[in-house]
Amino acid sequence: MGPLVVVPILAGLNGVLGIWTVFGVAWLSGTVDLTEHFPYISTCGDKPPASCWFSQVCNNGCILALIFETLRFRCLKDCPKCSRHLNFASFGLGIVSSVGLSVTGNFQVSSIQWVHYVGAFLGFVGGLAYLWIQLFLISNQILKYCGLALCCVCTVLLCCLVGFHFSHHYHAAAICEWTLASLFFLLYPLFVFEFADIKCKLIIKGCGSHSSAEAQYKPGDPEPETPL
Repeated sequence: MGPLVVVPILAGLNGVLGIWTVFGVAWLSGTVDLTEHFPYISTCGDKPPASCWFSQVCNNGCILALIFETLRFRCLKDCPKCSRHLNFASFGLGIVSSVGLSVTGNFQVSSIQWVHYVGAFLGFVGGLAYLWIQLFLISNQILKYCGLALCCVCTVLLCCLVGFHFSHHYHAAAICEWTLASLFFLLYPLFVFEFADIKCKLIIKGCGSHSSAEAQYKPGDPEPETPL
């Protein structure tokens, strides 16, 4: 297995362990009261010190997701079975969802509420749409069907979350949100075998006449003259 196999694993671990760490910090610091009702993820990450962890987890998730999406896009770009337009569309959705995740973490719900909600919408809806497409393109059939089943559950949970929230059943909505987020991030490790075979080669090229002269110079040759 190549070293890039850690990308989907880290993306999953950062998401699942990260949000529950935020919950633990918020509970231990007393910024949420579990006797009233079960809190939303945004409520747990609204006040310090949990808000600091929440922002960091979301920013880490954004970076890992962008790396994941870029590698996946480049890998599928040379695949004859994958539609070029579908690949570009899914890559765009992935970027939108990643930015939404970062926005969600950096704009707490009590500071600029509408920005936070827009970020959460882009993160969940855009991320689910991206993963739906990517799971259809995954090569391992067992993991594909497992992932599609999880995606179905996540989609149902997202609909339930919205329905419970607007009907003021906040306790049920919060439970749906935590379950949705946990299952959502568990979808990333399903791509572990896809990333196991990816090999990257880093090529650094200089620019300008000085770099070109140095590139052509070999030991034993007369040193290139530097123009005045």
